[in-house]
Amino acid sequence: MVSVKIECECGQNYAFEVEPINGRMPSTIACPACGADGTVAANEFIAQQLAPAAAEAANNPVSPRLATARPTAPAGDFRRGLLDLDKAEKEARAKIMWGESLEQVIAYLTIQGLSRPEATDLATKIFQERTSIVRSNGIKKIFVGLALMAVPVLAYFLFRSARRFPIRLSVICYGIGIFGGYLFVSGILNIIAPKSEQGAVEKE
Repeated sequence: MVSVKIECECGQNYAFEVEPINGRMPSTIACPACGADGTVAANEFIAQQLAPAAAEAANNPVSPRLATARPTAPAGDFRRGLLDLDKAEKEARAKIMWGESLEQVIAYLTIQGLSRPEATDLATKIFQERTSIVRSNGIKKIFVGLALMAVPVLAYFLFRSARRFPIRLSVICYGIGIFGGYLFVSGILNIIAPKSEQGAVEKE
């Protein structure tokens, strides 16, 4: 494995590990920030890293009988050699559910070895899952909010029928109603604008 470090013309630095094939990248690589092709720069970096090893091998030839072939992965398996796709998807999902932006997650997946279109498709899919969870939670908030908003109304009629309005209990009931109103408004926002929900999201 060779640790490759690249500085893109846009100023973005990114690094990854790769198993070269014939001293070159087994697949293309793109900058996670601007999407510019970094394959040429990666090949140059790999050549610089492999040059000392090639010189040493030339000075210390190995007997053909002792030499063993080292299997190399085909170009189509480049990503599988670079990362565990299941693990990368889990990491991306965790980042999105914790509130990281779409571009941040795409950049993470690109650095891990996915092409930008693949990273965009995967990140978008997970963001849709987050949106579905936010809207589902929003519906629950609306129903809970309505129930809590009814508390002060019911308390008012009960106190009126009893011709007695206990101040402390009334304040508690009104506080519950205010909190219900907050949940109701928050639930509506979750449904009509799920992207406005900040921070971690989980099923309630």
